[in-house]
Amino acid sequence: MSTPAASYEEQRYSEDLSLWQAFRAGQQEALGTLFDRYAQQLFAYGHHLAGDDEAVKDAIQTVFVQLWAWRENLAAEVAVKFYLYRSLRRELLKASTVHRLRPEWPPRPAEHEPSIEQQLMATEDEQRRTLKLTASLGTLSGREKEIVNLKYFNNFKIREIADLLQVSEQTVSNLLYRALQKLRNSFTLGVMLWLLLP
Repeated sequence: MSTPAASYEEQRYSEDLSLWQAFRAGQQEALGTLFDRYAQQLFAYGHHLAGDDEAVKDAIQTVFVQLWAWRENLAAEVAVKFYLYRSLRRELLKASTVHRLRPEWPPRPAEHEPSIEQQLMATEDEQRRTLKLTASLGTLSGREKEIVNLKYFNNFKIREIADLLQVSEQTVSNLLYRALQKLRNSFTLGVMLWLLLP
């Protein structure tokens, strides 16, 4: 009987772990690959927390410099993505750049005139759903937005979110439940399914 193929997340976890162990052994390229793989995600998360792009860039750079400096003292097996998010959050807190979560999440797109092709590709239906989603997310508290972001857009487990935010799993579950209730009340089930489906 053949074993089922590894899921994308399992494969990604395995690749991350191999890179982690290679960089701990002194392979600078492996750390560079991890940086390339996660820098954009970390920047988006840091921007959501701090809103100061330069401070976020500095914090990400500090995280990776410290990883290299302390590589011999790091655990051999970690959930790399979670470790990087937690390290960035800690670094931003240490730098005193996190005063409160930004109220506008998801972040507003850069203000520029979309091309004609982009305008043609965007359907009226998608625009309506985006407006509803943005308005609905605006009803959530800062902590609720962060938990929805971590759970549904970054695929963290309840346990990992609790550890990252330094609250109990029950608190995360309660806030997530409350956030989903608010979202359900503010827009249609179809849009809700669109948000939650992978």
